[in-house]
Amino acid sequence: MIKNIHVWLWGIVAELEYKLYPWKTNTPPDWAASKYNLDIDIKDPYDQDNIYYDWIKGQNEKINKIESNIIHLCNEIESLKSK
Repeated sequence: MIKNIHVWLWGIVAELEYKLYPWKTNTPPDWAASKYNLDIDIKDPYDQDNIYYDWIKGQNEKINKIESNIIHLCNEIESLKSK
């Protein structure tokens, strides 16, 4: 009996949720954005994907700088050896 009531209540909640949030993706559809004046281009500064991308980009820049310094040092050593 209690299980049936529980299932019935969850059904009502699911229908209510579907009515309140009809789209299934993170971004609302165009009709909802225009109807409710929603900002769909807001970027979360703490979005994990952006944080990881920025970190990888920073690490790549550091590695490239170290690589160019090593190449420069190797060229300097070769020029000193040839003297």
